[in-house]
Amino acid sequence: MRIKRIELNGFKSFLERTVLELPLGVTAIVGPNGCGKSNIVDAIRWVLGEQSPKHLRGEAMEDVIFTGNGESGPLGMAEVTLLLERDERDLERPAAPGDGDGVDEGLPAALAEASEIAITRRYFRSGESEYFINRMPCRLRDITELFLGTGIGTKAYAIIEQGRVEQLVNAKPEEVRLFIEEAAGTTRFRSRKLAAERKMERTRDNLVRVEDVVREIERQMASLERQARRAEEYHRIKDGLRALDLRVMAARQRAWSEETRTLGERLAAVRAEEAQLHDAIRRSRGATAEARVRRSADEDRLRVCDGEIAEQRLRAGQARTLGAGLAVRQTELVARAADAERELGVLRLRLGDLEEESRGAAEALERAAVEERDAGAQQRDAEARLEALAAEGTPLDRMVEEAKDAVVEASAEESRLHNMGEALRRRHEELEGRRRKLEDEQRLRGERLRANGRDAEAAREAITRLEEERLRLGAEREVLAERQLEIRREEAARGTALEGAREAARQIGSRADSLRELHARHEGCKRGAAGLLARQPGTAALLASVLRVPAALERAVAAALGTRLAQIVVPDTASAVAAVGWLRESNAGSATVLPRDAERRAAVIVPAGRRLLDQIDVDPQHWALAEALLGQVLLADDLGHALALWRAASHPVTVVTPAGEAIDTVGAVTGGSEPPLEETLLARARELRELEGTLAAARADLAREERALAEVQGRDAVLAEAARAADERLQALRLELLAVEKDRERLEEERRRITAELEVEALEATGVAGEGGQVADEIAALGARRERATQAVADRRVELANRQQAAAAWRERHGAAERERTDAAVRAAGAGERRRHLEAAVVRARAMLAEVQERLAAVARRAAEAASGADTAAVEAAAAEAEREAAERQAAALTLERDGLRGALAEADRGLSADDAAEASARERLDVLGQERAATEVTLAERRLALEHLAAQLAERYGLGPEALADVVIEDDGEDTERAEHAEALRARLARLGDVNPAAAGELEELRTRREFLVAQRTDLERSLDDLRRTIAKLTRTSRQRFEETFAAANEKLAEVFPKLFPNGKARLELIPPEEGGEPGIEIVVQPAGKKLQSLGLLSGGEKALTATALILSLFLIRPTPFCLLDEVDAPLDEANIGRFNQLVRERAATSQFVLITHNRRTMEVADTLYGITMERAGVSKVVAVRLREAA
Repeated sequence: MRIKRIELNGFKSFLERTVLELPLGVTAIVGPNGCGKSNIVDAIRWVLGEQSPKHLRGEAMEDVIFTGNGESGPLGMAEVTLLLERDERDLERPAAPGDGDGVDEGLPAALAEASEIAITRRYFRSGESEYFINRMPCRLRDITELFLGTGIGTKAYAIIEQGRVEQLVNAKPEEVRLFIEEAAGTTRFRSRKLAAERKMERTRDNLVRVEDVVREIERQMASLERQARRAEEYHRIKDGLRALDLRVMAARQRAWSEETRTLGERLAAVRAEEAQLHDAIRRSRGATAEARVRRSADEDRLRVCDGEIAEQRLRAGQARTLGAGLAVRQTELVARAADAERELGVLRLRLGDLEEESRGAAEALERAAVEERDAGAQQRDAEARLEALAAEGTPLDRMVEEAKDAVVEASAEESRLHNMGEALRRRHEELEGRRRKLEDEQRLRGERLRANGRDAEAAREAITRLEEERLRLGAEREVLAERQLEIRREEAARGTALEGAREAARQIGSRADSLRELHARHEGCKRGAAGLLARQPGTAALLASVLRVPAALERAVAAALGTRLAQIVVPDTASAVAAVGWLRESNAGSATVLPRDAERRAAVIVPAGRRLLDQIDVDPQHWALAEALLGQVLLADDLGHALALWRAASHPVTVVTPAGEAIDTVGAVTGGSEPPLEETLLARARELRELEGTLAAARADLAREERALAEVQGRDAVLAEAARAADERLQALRLELLAVEKDRERLEEERRRITAELEVEALEATGVAGEGGQVADEIAALGARRERATQAVADRRVELANRQQAAAAWRERHGAAERERTDAAVRAAGAGERRRHLEAAVVRARAMLAEVQERLAAVARRAAEAASGADTAAVEAAAAEAEREAAERQAAALTLERDGLRGALAEADRGLSADDAAEASARERLDVLGQERAATEVTLAERRLALEHLAAQLAERYGLGPEALADVVIEDDGEDTERAEHAEALRARLARLGDVNPAAAGELEELRTRREFLVAQRTDLERSLDDLRRTIAKLTRTSRQRFEETFAAANEKLAEVFPKLFPNGKARLELIPPEEGGEPGIEIVVQPAGKKLQSLGLLSGGEKALTATALILSLFLIRPTPFCLLDEVDAPLDEANIGRFNQLVRERAATSQFVLITHNRRTMEVADTLYGITMERAGVSKVVAVRLREAA
């Protein structure tokens, strides 16, 4: 595949359409500096997909479009077309099989048979790009992939522009690796691997999302399964409950109806018997009143006698009680005196025992004190002997410790001298190594100091250039900021206007939605009318919604039509009859239905005056109905005017006013301050119509404001993007300037540091040499001191053994004395403990003796007091006995009088008792009858209420009337209670189930279907992940294998080509270990003739250029590219190297097409085709001459 032709139109300096035919062989493009030669290379790089403006020697992508000159204005588009011709080898290249393994290298099937491939790229100032392959639109990726692995591309080795050789020379190892990978053809695999990895990442994300959705669906399914089971159970229970409920209700209705009849009959009989008993009771009460008066007088005297008898008996009882109490007290006091005498005898005996015990304890205490004194003396003697031995032992211990310290000191001195010797020996070795290292470091730092000077000068030049660029960009950014501020003020104003429009539209829409909801619920309509509107939404309509009434006449129309406004309008009379029939059959309420047809409708006599009908708007289809309803209704200004019109009418009319006042055909006047309810229906319909129009206008305003804001935001976005780009360029420039400043400061600091280090190292080297001599002298003197220290250690150890034997003998004597002292101390402690115990016993005995003496005196006092109290109690008992006898005599006389009164009262009570018994019997019967009547009334009311409640339940639950229960079959099996309990249990189960979702089963089935679909998707995604992993692994293996093969081949070819440019020279490629798990880099190592093997960075400029050229041409030998563009690559070469370079180009031209941009005459001479580029007009390039010659 070779370049057959390139067409440029509006690209950079090529204003007009320019065509360059590029035949096989070598083509040279020549011309003066600045004429646009390199723009041809930029055009080829651009059409191949270059996206970086900097690589195209520009600041922004729009710089590739012709910018204009003094004669021509700027163009709006740049276009480049590259026509490639395929040879026989290209045509044999297979089409891409598309098997998905990621390693196919064929062309797309659409291009596999094409003999020519035209690549076109267009760019517009608006920022839009277009790409074409053979005039068919395509993606940038399609163009990039077309050349992957061929050595052709924006970053491959087929295009070497100005400065690219230097970039290759100064490239990092990983950047050099890219050239080898391009030659190996693995860039295609790298691109596909990256695409596969991105696809795998997206697949993983999709898999996570699918799993999340599956989990959510499974959670919803679990909930819906429960809901479906509940709904199924709900319907099953509800169906069973209805049949059971109707049977229970029917049984209760019949039972309660029969019971109500029976209870009514019984209530009438009870009320009749109650009336008879009340009459008998009134007659009995008159006869018993007189007998009760007589009995009352006798009863009063009896109460007086009873009181006096009770008083006398109380006196006698009190005297008897007092005497008995005094006798008991006398007996108790005598017994207490005897007890005190006995206790006195016991205490005297106890006192004697305690005195004897106290004397014995005092004697034992004296003996214990003597024993304690003796034991203490023995202990003091033992301690004195122990102290004498301790005084002997202290010097012995001190002598042993001194001997130990002497041994340790001698050993430490010996070890110290040994360590000093080892340290001096190591120090001597370190000083020797340090001396050699200092010599090496001084040499290296000298080289670094020279390199530092060169880098510092380059950094200063870069700072000057970058500072100038920064000032220019800063001025541009300030202009952009001012324009942004103006745009944002306008955006804020537009935003406020938009919010106002949005709020207005929201309020209008909210009100309209509320009115629509009221209309949909048929608010203000009767149940029957609402049912008809819901049943026939297309044919039935509310009369209020048919009439379009101005707001000023709404009250007038409401006064004229009244409740008719809430009536239903249907197409014809048949529909009206059918609607009423449906209301009756479905028990859905009642309604008035107006047919709008003219069937059997009376003719309207048009009255004189302003008709109300003429002031409102009615659809033609409803005009006949409106005429019938409002044709004879006149509109007056006020009530007085209305009365005048009504009186002046030749036939009955209705006259209304805008205030809602009306005079009907019979003269009834209606009016007042409260508007009629029907007016709301008209107002609601009118407001809804007005709101719909207003809402459309508000939404139009909102859309207009949104467009205006979007336009402002678009301009703001353009400015923001420009500002962002300027900020990025400015920030990049600042960072670059900061980096260069840091580099300069670092170089300056490094220079100072290297200079200081050189001075320090010189001084350190002198000190190291002197210190090495001193250390050698110290090592020689240290040997004798070590021998003396060894002998001193042996002498100190003998002295230590002798002193340790003397100390052992003393410890045996000291141990015996210490045991003796311990025994004496134990005996003294025991004697002291016994003495303390006896002292406590003496104290306790004396305390008990004092306590007994006190108790003895107290008991003697109690005995004397008890004897005196007994004498006094005997005198008081005799006086109480005399008072008792007198009271008993008086009580006996009063008792005789009381007995006579009791006989008279008993006779009276027997008569009254008979009367009371008769009345009580009657009242008992009345109470029984009253209770029976009340119970019967309550039961009757309960049954009636139960029947009403039963009817209400029947209507509420099932929409049926009581008559519906007549057809229910009742089983007389005595299980009505069980059936009722079962029905209540079912109702309770329904209540526990709560609200159910009747659509749960359908929703569950939908979710189950969706889950199956998502599970299949998840399986596909997992399978896709496995395929991608295998593809990536295969791409990695293939890339690694091809890279290794190409690296080895490149080394071989470089070894062949390099000597042709550098006679007797050598060069090779070396792999550099990667950092942090990356791919190994590649370093170029060269050895020109007569020089050492060194890195490429240490060569001269010409040597670097030739080396880079040698590498590129070596890659051509491995994987020849269809064509190669070299832009002034020969500029740094001298005459001798130009000849070698041209010879290699001619050799490679046999297999590849070369396009050279050059100023060198010798290079022009090897070209087969020569193009001259000039600039006859300022800023416009033109091909002025083409010369073809046959190759020599």
